[in-house]
Amino acid sequence: MMDKNGTDLNGLNPIPEKDRPLTLAPYVLSFWSTAIIIQVMAIGTFLLKGGLNLYQVLAVGVISGVLVATFCTVNSFAGIKNGIPFIIQLRSSFGYKGAKVAYILRIVPAICWYGIGTWLGALAINQVMMTLFSLPEMKFPYFFILTLIHIFLSYRGIKDITWFNAAVATVICVILVYFFGIILFEGQLDFSKYTHTPGSWGILFFGGISAATANWATVMLNNSDLGRQLRPATGKAGFIGNFIGIIPPWISMVLIGMLIFIANGNDDPIAGLMALAPNKTFGLILMVFIILAQITSNLTTSVLPAALAFQDLFKVKWSTGAIISASLSAVTMPWVLFTSEWFFTFQNIYSSFLGPILGILIADYWILRKGKLNLDYLYNQDTRAYRYFKGFSPAAFLAMLIGAIISFNNLDVAWLGFLQPLLFT
Repeated sequence: MMDKNGTDLNGLNPIPEKDRPLTLAPYVLSFWSTAIIIQVMAIGTFLLKGGLNLYQVLAVGVISGVLVATFCTVNSFAGIKNGIPFIIQLRSSFGYKGAKVAYILRIVPAICWYGIGTWLGALAINQVMMTLFSLPEMKFPYFFILTLIHIFLSYRGIKDITWFNAAVATVICVILVYFFGIILFEGQLDFSKYTHTPGSWGILFFGGISAATANWATVMLNNSDLGRQLRPATGKAGFIGNFIGIIPPWISMVLIGMLIFIANGNDDPIAGLMALAPNKTFGLILMVFIILAQITSNLTTSVLPAALAFQDLFKVKWSTGAIISASLSAVTMPWVLFTSEWFFTFQNIYSSFLGPILGILIADYWILRKGKLNLDYLYNQDTRAYRYFKGFSPAAFLAMLIGAIISFNNLDVAWLGFLQPLLFT
């Protein structure tokens, strides 16, 4: 998609500030629509069920929300200031060829979560339609329909994605407030059991923080892809946009997931809400909420980085990259992956690599480069800059491997491997 000045908003070239489509308000709303998802809601449910008490779950929600917002902000400065995407940002630390390896490690979970998000939407539609209208099970047709909707909404590019997300954010937020009311009035909220539980401030607590933060490990890496669309191109705008856009919805979703579990003991947030449904209208509202929430989240966190990556890998246009992303999301068979006993191991394994990559990007940009990048060198592979050893940076890959190996020794806190590159810089 070209803007009125002929700038390709979907390409890999820098986007000048005057051509950027997003001001602060739609940028914040894009994050709101992205963070309000079942996956974040489930954090509160699973942690409370897993043995933490109410105060510890709330602490995990607040700390993980602040961490996600902080690292999204710190790592998005390169994109906000220079208008470059994550793929180009990687060249500074990993080298021209090494960057491809790093962003392949990023897009593998993106494609998997793309499929999982779509599958969760299909499951929710199926459950609502079976419960309220006694329709037969049709999970796979719903999955196929939602995949086509994703392709349609992402086909034209980032500008349509961000404005769609911003437009539906208000609807999602209103529905979320409505859910709070239903839980408070329809649920049996007895907090005493969960306030007197000893819980743990040890490995279970820190493992909860790591797992919750790892939920957005991918987003923290490539926030430049969204930040490059923001004006004004200042750190202040990025700070305000990320913190207001991430922390309130993040904490709200953890809280509502926790309240659902307290209300009826159901560890499935959607089934828990359905159990509280006072009428068919509620079920339909729930279905609309889930569809919009999963689509908006997928568009920002999965389609955007994957489509840009395929543009660079295969030299195709944005629309082709979007179609490839959707097709591969189905190939991952999310109906198997998400229910597998190895799912959380899979999440922790990729976090073992993504955490160190985040640390490397931060160390390279803020400590080694002092916040300055030479765009001419980043885009010109014929120069000696950023070529390192045959296009790969040995230091970056060594730091990534050390961080990953350390994380493998305790996968429960795998994401914290991001600290290793910072400590040794």
